[in-house]
Amino acid sequence: MNLYFLVEGKKTEPKIYPQWLTHLLPNFSQIKFADEATKNNYYLISGKGSPRILTVELPNAVAEINQYNNYDYLVFVIDADDMSTQEKTLEIETFIQTENIVLNSSCQLQIITQKYCIETWFLGNRKVYPRNTNNIDFLSHAQFYDVSQQDPELMQKPSSFIGSTSIYHENYLRRMLAAKNSRYSKSYPKEVGEQYYLEALQQRVNQTSDLSSLKNFFNFCGSVLSNP
Repeated sequence: MNLYFLVEGKKTEPKIYPQWLTHLLPNFSQIKFADEATKNNYYLISGKGSPRILTVELPNAVAEINQYNNYDYLVFVIDADDMSTQEKTLEIETFIQTENIVLNSSCQLQIITQKYCIETWFLGNRKVYPRNTNNIDFLSHAQFYDVSQQDPELMQKPSSFIGSTSIYHENYLRRMLAAKNSRYSKSYPKEVGEQYYLEALQQRVNQTSDLSSLKNFFNFCGSVLSNP
């Protein structure tokens, strides 16, 4: 089986997904060029943000997959932002139908919506959530919404915050990790890709109903492993 990943982000996702897939799909290896896929390979490319990922990169990816005819799944990873995951999925499906974009019959489309964004998922690690800290920057976020006890995917932004909810989630994550003497940026997201971080997210998803869009991604990887 071969997988073609088209991810929205230009910086974070191209670094984090290969780290995670090392553990989630240990029998798969990453390739540098789409035409190199043989068996249990995955190719990953950035969609260079929204709306380009949908209007430009998705048609290009489909054309490439149809040309080589060696992929079983096109995994389309996009932020839901302020839309529900169902609304975002419908938007993508409607665009595909309207633009008459057709994958070859041997390849299936798997849509993964990150609700709100990938940083929302990263907020789900309870083990790095600061329990005792005097960090004022973090405490203001924790007092607004406790992501260790409440579902990060349900967190809105404060009315006083200038910017999108996704940006607020990124800011929350930066301050949460800084309070634990760690660093996060879109260009330097290494820690959230580590195995211990991934395992903490898996544990939360397995033990609670939180992070349902992340659970969809884990479930997809599990289905790939069970059907090599």
